[in-house]
Amino acid sequence: MTKASSARRADRHKSQGRPPVLRRLLSGALLAAAAATPALAQDKIELKVAHLFSNELYLWAEGGKKMVDAVEKATDGQVSFTVYPSGQLGKDTLAALQSGLADIAIVIPAYNAQKLPLSSVAELPGLYADSCEASASMSAIAAPDGVLGQAEYDPQGVRLLFANVQPGYNLFMGKTDPQNLEAIKGKKIRAVGNSGVRTISALGAVPVQITVSEVYDSLSRGTIDGALYNYIGLPDYDLPDLLKYSVQGPRFGGTAIIYAMRNETWNKLPPEVQQHFTEAAAKARENLCTWQQENTLSIREDIVAGKGHTVVTLSPEENARWEAPFPGVIDAWLGDMSSAGKDGQAILDAYRGKAAE
Repeated sequence: MTKASSARRADRHKSQGRPPVLRRLLSGALLAAAAATPALAQDKIELKVAHLFSNELYLWAEGGKKMVDAVEKATDGQVSFTVYPSGQLGKDTLAALQSGLADIAIVIPAYNAQKLPLSSVAELPGLYADSCEASASMSAIAAPDGVLGQAEYDPQGVRLLFANVQPGYNLFMGKTDPQNLEAIKGKKIRAVGNSGVRTISALGAVPVQITVSEVYDSLSRGTIDGALYNYIGLPDYDLPDLLKYSVQGPRFGGTAIIYAMRNETWNKLPPEVQQHFTEAAAKARENLCTWQQENTLSIREDIVAGKGHTVVTLSPEENARWEAPFPGVIDAWLGDMSSAGKDGQAILDAYRGKAAE
């Protein structure tokens, strides 16, 4: 037997002589290292996208789809996407991200209030009137290096791609002309979230928490008199037929929509693909909020002309009366965050500061 063959036999015996536990640990370490290795620039990358909407709804068609189409084009098809709409991967899209069922998802913080309480800053009244301004602010503070991103999203294992803040709510009424604050006293009004409920209560009305799909029947039966909602969503639920008045002026707040990626997925992407995502997300955010603003105006004009809708524009003095309770709603939210051990003041200051820039 040659010295070389003897050496090979010795090495083989040495390897086989390792304890089974050690061999399994080494094998597991190699697999983990392979899983954590970023994809090579030329590798095909297939990503799964989850959301709760139809693929025709503007939140996907004018937002998420614009982003993924741009990335696919910029990478010449290296990155491809399989989209699962209408809750096909589960109604909890944040959980789908965290479990690895999805790589990208549209997350609605209001539906994940226990995990994302600080994101409800976007629901507070009196903070913004322009949804593009609010979307840019929310995107900045919820980014990986932003105060909200570090406090809330990174601990959940997800990374913001971009945020959308919906056009601010208006107060819509069925039969009551809301010319002044006294007109809505005691009226039953649909509200969403803690801040919406507090806002309606502070105005002297009675908040009723129901989904938007229940608003039409509730108005028809007279179990509610009005609703906090926005113009852009009215036609989808035939609400212009029943909501004959709206109040223009008070900043009732809105809600945030988060377009996010799993951290583990992001870390595996080549740097150039990460850059394509960053650029596509910024353009998609701007496209979506611009589309929302333009269509808010066109829908309002259409229902005024075609449905006999009346827009009540408050005087500056009357508008100030409506907004007078809003600071108290914000203080209550800060109290909620403090009780939960969250630094709501830091998030509020950042959101306000970015919105003012």
